[in-house]
Amino acid sequence: MSQALPSLIPSLIFDLDGTLTDSKPGIVGCLREVLEARKMSGYGDLDRFIGPPVEQWSEELLPHGSAEDRTALAREYRACYDRVGWSNNSVYPGVTEMLAELHREGFPLYVCTSKHEHFAVRILESFGIAQYFKGIYGDRIDYESHTKSDLLARVLSRQEIDHASVWMVGDRSFDIEAAHNNGIRCLGARWGYGTPEEWAQADAVAATPGDVMGIVRAQPSGPAAASRSALA
Repeated sequence: MSQALPSLIPSLIFDLDGTLTDSKPGIVGCLREVLEARKMSGYGDLDRFIGPPVEQWSEELLPHGSAEDRTALAREYRACYDRVGWSNNSVYPGVTEMLAELHREGFPLYVCTSKHEHFAVRILESFGIAQYFKGIYGDRIDYESHTKSDLLARVLSRQEIDHASVWMVGDRSFDIEAAHNNGIRCLGARWGYGTPEEWAQADAVAATPGDVMGIVRAQPSGPAAASRSALA
């Protein structure tokens, strides 16, 4: 028999890349293809570009480029991702089971990703897990701001989610910073692409998807915790 839940069941807002799916092959593959086509070199390890918005890493890759050139770079990447990159993806072991259990127990589930929204919907539907979410939110070209903090603020506002009873679940510092900038807690996903230094800033850390349920049940509702706890 399931354990009793608190009277106020917390909402869970999940990041996509590095939290629900292992998207590294598609993202890095398309980045490399675009950069090689432009004969660009010296960019180092591309893993650091998994997580932040395309607009952010295009500025890093073209620090002296014009706004038009950065927009073109982002457009070329997205064309590759639309063609083949999105399909070079896989759901992390245990994620489908985690979502099914959370949904069954009545947790309101959402997605907030820096990936373009239509890509996020396509990916989640292709893996048969879109059904578990009350809302799937991503970036859009027409948005004035593309930061994770502002994307998360939009989800919280549109869904009228209680800040005192919600967790952002993500693997990178961008997710943790976005959560804290919005006054909510973040659960670090240690199975993703983050580092111990990044996870140390989270309010709690889950080693595996199977640990998420226990952590959010054990933590009382309230504003983002001042102290950090971690699951060893």
